Amino acid sequence: DEAADYVEVIRRLWDSWEDDAEIRDVTTGRFIGRDKLHYVDFEGRWFSVKGPSITPRPPQGQPVVTALAHGSAAYQLVGRGTDLGYVTPRDARQAHDIVTEIRAAQAAAGRAAETVHVFGDLLVFLDRDAVTAAARKARLDELAGGEHASDALAFTGTPSQLADLLQDWQRAGLSGFRLRPAAIPHDLTQITRGLVPELQQRGAFRRAYEAATLRGLLGLPRPANRYAPA
Repeated sequence: DEAADYVEVIRRLWDSWEDDAEIRDVTTGRFIGRDKLHYVDFEGRWFSVKGPSITPRPPQGQPVVTALAHGSAAYQLVGRGTDLGYVTPRDARQAHDIVTEIRAAQAAAGRAAETVHVFGDLLVFLDRDAVTAAARKARLDELAGGEHASDALAFTGTPSQLADLLQDWQRAGLSGFRLRPAAIPHDLTQITRGLVPELQQRGAFRRAYEAATLRGLLGLPRPANRYAPA
């Protein structure tokens, strides 16, 4: 609940300047139009904020709000107030259950018509064949003195096998993924030069950037300013 209040406050502050609030007129010495700055007047259980923000509205209107979610309370937060949630399922069935819970929270918050992405987090050990990938992980575990622990599933295999898993989880309801290369630069190179071409061949990954902002790339609209006249 406290995090949800924080998200609400920061969104209000981003909107507290209208898009054309900056005048920057050197001849008159006017920098801003004061009637285009707004108090947010937030009063909550944990804090109160008068506003407005000390900086102009961001170019994207509002930056993308994301949250890492490991359980029901965080799933509720993702559905209630974020643009994107990162989750850590162990299989496709759990991915489906998580997405279902987030969508229910989204609908309960009156946001059913809004785009809220749910991305799966994966730690990846990739190589030209599964045996080599597993051996490299075992060697890293040996050097570290124990098996690597992560909140996310540790995938070990080939780029093609990972592409199969991503598409399986996509069918379960996930709209994207955040991959964590286990070792730099090896696994990052395997992602960019092995996984990406594999997904492109399957028609599952873009071949060009169709927008110039993160919001645009995620298919999220630029939010209307809640304080500006209609």
